[in-house]
Amino acid sequence: MKTALSYILVVLTLLLVTNCYGQRPDPGAANEHFKFGNFIDALPIYKVLIAKEPDNKEYHYKAGLCILLTERDKSEAVKYLETANNKDADPDVKFYLGKAYHYNLKFEDAITLFNEYKASGSGTKQKEVIRQIEMVKNAIKLVGSPIDIEFENAGPLINTTYPDYYPFVTPNESFMVFTSRRKSGLKEFDGYYPSAIYYSKVVDGEFVASKKGSSMVNSTFDDQAVGLSYNADKLYIYFDDIKNVGDIYEAEIRDFKFRKKIKMGENVNSKGFESSATISADGNVLFFASRKEGGLGGKDIYMTRKLPNGEWALPQNLGENINTPEDEDFPNLFYDGSTLYFSSKGHNSIGGFDYFKSSWDPEKNTWSKAENLGYPLNTPLDNICISFTEDQRHAYVSTWRKDSKGFQDIYKVTFNELDARQTIFKSKILAEGSTEPITDAFVSIIDNRTQDEVGNYTPNPKNGGFVIILKPGSYNILVDAPGFAPKSVDIIVKGKSDFVPFTSKEFIVTP
Repeated sequence: MKTALSYILVVLTLLLVTNCYGQRPDPGAANEHFKFGNFIDALPIYKVLIAKEPDNKEYHYKAGLCILLTERDKSEAVKYLETANNKDADPDVKFYLGKAYHYNLKFEDAITLFNEYKASGSGTKQKEVIRQIEMVKNAIKLVGSPIDIEFENAGPLINTTYPDYYPFVTPNESFMVFTSRRKSGLKEFDGYYPSAIYYSKVVDGEFVASKKGSSMVNSTFDDQAVGLSYNADKLYIYFDDIKNVGDIYEAEIRDFKFRKKIKMGENVNSKGFESSATISADGNVLFFASRKEGGLGGKDIYMTRKLPNGEWALPQNLGENINTPEDEDFPNLFYDGSTLYFSSKGHNSIGGFDYFKSSWDPEKNTWSKAENLGYPLNTPLDNICISFTEDQRHAYVSTWRKDSKGFQDIYKVTFNELDARQTIFKSKILAEGSTEPITDAFVSIIDNRTQDEVGNYTPNPKNGGFVIILKPGSYNILVDAPGFAPKSVDIIVKGKSDFVPFTSKEFIVTP
């Protein structure tokens, strides 16, 4: 989300930057990229400069910063910043090396560096370092007691080598809307392409290849999905161009087609900065994030109710149990109408934005104290947008992980303690042309993804029946019946909106 000045800087940057590839690397070009926040294009130039001048501490420092300030693998930043950290270095090197240690879970090293930086009394981050130390201490507590979850990359039909983020799914996982900065139009001043809204539907239990939303919701500037209604009939959009910045728009969705986005009214959009929104299942209550006057500091989350005339009432700040002096963003009201998920840099965040939840108490007429959703769902990286399925066993998030395709990718998260979605197969083995089940057979099942055996079965000796229970996935079933040829069958247990809890399966063997 950028200001109008960003677009002026695009032109300026293009005039200043020269092509260094295949030519002598230009420190001036690297510094101009860095100055205007184009860390993507600055980093490869600094790497070439470091190869030619390995003792130049400034190149190491800026290369490290380029890595820290982009949503990518941040482990590489450590070696550059460690090299840059010496007695003659910029005082802020120590602060950023502390952040690099923090990102890479080297908490004791991070605290040592932050304390040294704080004690020096110099540098531009003295107001921030106390909070940094608090977040590292929070991380030590939460990382030591991780929650039991699994991450599954949404795959190449959703993710690209470009940033893919802000996923929103319907309760039954039949439809997903998200934002991507994949190749389209001209690069912007920060080295990325403009953000645009994409979507995907589920067919045969899997999301199909994502498509870019129409010009009704996408422009040549920046459009981002920032909220989706329960029935997927309304999409909330953040849009900015040269004249408009910091406002939320609403677009209707009919039969998976987007209608024209319309700017929301003045009781939602203010003279401040609004960034995201969520609406109750009945459509009568709206929550949104705003940096308007009168808040608790930074961006706060507000609530407004729909009036009889269809307009939104004056908004109310949700108070100190949710809002802090730091930023809060991306409220997402769960379908029960009383559980609010959101992101915050405050509370007991372990670094940047973390995911939190709060519950409405009708007796006390207040929201409960924010609860951190835990590590490794939350990490020292920014964790901003989370969207749950209706059973709360799964959620969709965006983050960088080791199997990401480039920058941040979209992931499906499974909460193992709640993961009870399984298909039950009532099964029999029959000889071809016969209705009598075979009882002296052996069945083994292999997970096609991991190649691990996940189960083996023998039929009931009286009736030949047996029951197979499988989670959604792809499997190979091997049937070994004496006197018959081995039988190999591949099956797919569908998930998401195509999930079937109970079915029958007969295996026919031949001599």
